[in-house]
Amino acid sequence: MTTLLLRADAGPSIGVGHLSRCVALAEAAVARGWRVVLAGSVTVADWLVARLSTLDVPIVPAERFAPADADIVVVDHYGLGELPDVREAARLVSLEDGPFGRRAADVVVDANLVVAPRPPDGSPVVLAGPRFAPLRSDVVEARASRRGADSLQVVVVMGGGATGEAVSAALSALRDTGVPLVARAISTASVHVDPAGGQKFVVEPPTPALPALLARADLVISAAGVTLLELCCLGVPGALVQLADNQATGYRAAVDQGLAAGLGTVADLPAAVPALRALLHDPDRRSALSRAGSKLVDGRGASRILDACELTIRPASPADAGLLLTWRNDPETLRWSRGHQPVAEGVHQAWLHNSLENPDRLLLIAETDHPVGTVRFDRLEPGTWEVSITVAPADRGKGLASRLLMIGEGALQARHPATQILANVHEANKPSLTLFHHAGYEPTARPPDGSYVWLAKQGCPQPADLSTERP
Repeated sequence: MTTLLLRADAGPSIGVGHLSRCVALAEAAVARGWRVVLAGSVTVADWLVARLSTLDVPIVPAERFAPADADIVVVDHYGLGELPDVREAARLVSLEDGPFGRRAADVVVDANLVVAPRPPDGSPVVLAGPRFAPLRSDVVEARASRRGADSLQVVVVMGGGATGEAVSAALSALRDTGVPLVARAISTASVHVDPAGGQKFVVEPPTPALPALLARADLVISAAGVTLLELCCLGVPGALVQLADNQATGYRAAVDQGLAAGLGTVADLPAAVPALRALLHDPDRRSALSRAGSKLVDGRGASRILDACELTIRPASPADAGLLLTWRNDPETLRWSRGHQPVAEGVHQAWLHNSLENPDRLLLIAETDHPVGTVRFDRLEPGTWEVSITVAPADRGKGLASRLLMIGEGALQARHPATQILANVHEANKPSLTLFHHAGYEPTARPPDGSYVWLAKQGCPQPADLSTERP
């Protein structure tokens, strides 16, 4: 049985985002039959603690963090720094938010809307972008139950670390719009704001029913943290408040990409009343925000992370020559390759030697307890790479192709962050067309190469220079 050890804290100054992501990973791991333990200090978020209890996931003190007892260790913590001892004991997965919580790991996950430039540190796989956001099952289930209400419903949820001041400022801004509505604010602090005529304000503590509550909302005023990605998954329009420095990049990206409206910082909320009023009066704009977010985040991030944990990937070497030649000359591989003839051993040896020396080619081998396939990337122009994958003939039919493609893209991201990845697929190769479609590749205007069509996937957006921008 695989043992997964999670390391995260939750508290008034830290918030609950780290713990929420770990709960999502625990749910996905338990569903696979894994044993899961969480190590850390958890002083808030009783509803998340209760969820871990229903999963039979014990919470042990941080000082009992024991990587040697685990197969996989997930660390979601800004304050721990590099963890070489953990990597020696187990497979290390590190959840980071741009430069926050950054460390070398076997698998790095940065699920933000934009990916900060990451200095190479030996991490072989970087899973970047919101498709890797680990979201709890109750959020994913609520996505399917999205529905509106008769009156205008607004939810204010600033996160587990938010102060009463932030919640009060948001309710005050809603009051000052003068728009008739029902607002429910989630807060552990004591907050009281008198509503305007035609309005009703309710303040209540955090609840496990929050995802369902969010799914019924016409608008959610939220901090630009983990809740932002939950709103995207739910397809709920959001108006964001930047509460912390580490939210600045995600805040700006969400606003610029049309995923949410921006209200600025807590101090900016009084000045944001006209924009908030306009949003409340504009159902078409709220619908556009909803559609954009729902398309971007599908709720399968936790499963993808665990999929990546079950594979390793490494650069090919001369010792792989025989294996690669066998795969290359397999009849099914030849059927869909541009050159349908088998390759001679000498020709293959020369090709492999040149490939390993070519800075514009990345040739990788994916493994479980044995090699299961290869992924190759060829640089066509700066920032644009073409991908090609081959699943080992003996391992076909096991659902490995999508995992192979995903971890290959993660290996490319770790070495050469791409702005675009292209795939050249035979028009009759339905399984490959479906594979790339599900992975986010779309048809392009690039002219077909005979019977082979081009599909393209845009790389993860890079952050703009925020130094001169207002939040």
